[in-house]
Amino acid sequence: MEGKGLVAELQRAAICPACRGHFKDPVILDCDHSYCRACITRHWEAAAAAAAGKGPQALSCPQCKAVFERKNLRTNVKLAVEVKITQHLNAKTAQVPLVPKSRRRRGGWKPVVSIQEKKV
Repeated sequence: MEGKGLVAELQRAAICPACRGHFKDPVILDCDHSYCRACITRHWEAAAAAAAGKGPQALSCPQCKAVFERKNLRTNVKLAVEVKITQHLNAKTAQVPLVPKSRRRRGGWKPVVSIQEKKV
């Protein structure tokens, strides 16, 4: 059970708070919140468009509202690796074998024979 909790926590950490999808090109802000590069750029562009003509635009974090003087997006390499691990785990748990696996015998590989094939 503990392993499932760790996997669930890793999966939650791999979700962008802006788009609610897996991070794509994750970046970290100066306040230590992470977003997809496209999501935070889109947020800042929308805020700039809304504040057009109202003076200098302050860049802020959508979560904590921390204000930044300049656009400082650092690639979050650790989070990118965690996202890849999460996607790999999701793919592994979603895979269901479609055909039975072959059994190894002394003389070589012998495919598993189903009950229907034995009757023929």
